[in-house]
This record gives sequence, structure tokens and C-alpha cells, in this order.
Amino acid sequence: PVLDTLRGGRFFVTTGEVLIPEFTVNGSKSGEVARLPENQQGKVRIQLKWTFPLDYAEIISGNGKTIKRQRLDLSATSSFGEKSLTVDVDLAGQRWIRLEAWDIATNGAFTQPVWLQQAGSR
Repeated sequence: PVLDTLRGGRFFVTTGEVLIPEFTVNGSKSGEVARLPENQQGKVRIQLKWTFPLDYAEIISGNGKTIKRQRLDLSATSSFGEKSLTVDVDLAGQRWIRLEAWDIATNGAFTQPVWLQQAGSR
């Protein structure tokens, strides 16, 4: 099961102070393919847990030529917290999406990508 998880990209990397128990795009997890609707919007669900106050998270997506970043300011958080977020993201023309989260001491965590399938493509 551990090797299957690693091969499938269904994990996140962390320094230990920031955790990402949940990251989905339109219901798909890291290592999976998310199908986008006609409007090419993605509903990103995130759950974070941390030790030190958070600074920010970034939703990062790309298409092989350019990278898009959407920064979420989390500087209002306090120590030893937990937060769930739902963010709508424009994923027109994008091929993958992932998440990074960083605290005030530059400890962080990041996910593996969710692959994107544009509406109408196979």
C-alpha cells in the first residue's frame, strides 16, 4: 500500500510543522485526474493543520509553458491551528494544479499535482 501511494502520487511533503490532510480539485486527489466542466472552473478544497502561525498558501497550476499562482493570505492565523478552505480557481488551459502552504518560520508543505482534463478532451 505504501509503494502504491508513492507510485500514484497520492501524498504530500512536509517539514512537519504544516500538514495538508485534504487537498482536492473537483473531488479528485493528488495523483488523480480532475475533469473540468465547460466553464473550466475548479473547486479546490483544502484542510490545513499547523504549529506556528501560517503566512500564506499558494494554489499553483501550469500548462507546460506558463505557471499561474493564486496566493491565499493566512497571516491572521495563530499557533496550533486548523482551517478548512474552499477556493474557486479558473483553470482554463491548465494541465495540472498543486498546493503549497508556508508558516511564519518558513516551514512548509506541498502536494503532488492533480492532473486536469479540460472539458471536451479525452
